[in-house]
Amino acid sequence: MQAETLTRICNPYTGELLRLSGDQLVGISSGQRFPIIQGIPSIMQSSAQPRRNRFYRWLYDRFAFAYDATVRFGSHINYGTEEQVRKDYIVDLEIPQDAWVLESAVGTASNFEYLPKHARFFGVDISLAMLLRAQRKLAALDRQAELFHADAQFLPFHDDTFDLVFSMGGIQFFGDPFKAVSEMARVAKPGAQVHVLDEASRATTTLKRMPAHARYANDPQTALETITRLAPHYITDAQVKLLPSGQFYALTFTKP
Repeated sequence: MQAETLTRICNPYTGELLRLSGDQLVGISSGQRFPIIQGIPSIMQSSAQPRRNRFYRWLYDRFAFAYDATVRFGSHINYGTEEQVRKDYIVDLEIPQDAWVLESAVGTASNFEYLPKHARFFGVDISLAMLLRAQRKLAALDRQAELFHADAQFLPFHDDTFDLVFSMGGIQFFGDPFKAVSEMARVAKPGAQVHVLDEASRATTTLKRMPAHARYANDPQTALETITRLAPHYITDAQVKLLPSGQFYALTFTKP
């Protein structure tokens, strides 16, 4: 872990700074310890996770070995949907020189191949097995990224850390999608863009898990139009659009 990174991470459950102690990160006030497993800090507290998050953590830990092959097969029968999203959208993200970029729910880091090398990349995922595969994939691609085993609803970073934050395909799985997007906004710097991409067909089920907004989930078109409600209340420029494939939407906003 780079020294500068250590100044920007925190215990997401208390907000306290963390110090490095051998192969662990330790809360400077609470003394809470988080292990570093094969180079990946595991900053997670299972007791704070909703049941849905714990289930998907269990699922992806057990099937990470087959994840990339499954996605490739699924993309093939759906005319390359995910690959097309990367070519149409991810590759065009505006990333300044030396920017700090975070992908929430990074999975096996398939998106990083499409991003420029002139920035510093960070990835968070709830599944350690997926992150270990991401680690190997990045090494094979000669790409650098700092990976963290953490819950997207409790990002282990200080406020105003990143120049760009994005997530692709993960929001539909979170127990509290609003909190996950709020966390993305929290760790973004003022003026930074946040991008949330997900399957358009899942917009209804995502809204249904948000009691205050469930009434907008009665039909797919209404759900898609109102998915901007995932953005925190202080965001005034949230926009949503359907990507050319028709399979994914993109929710974007700028942190004021």
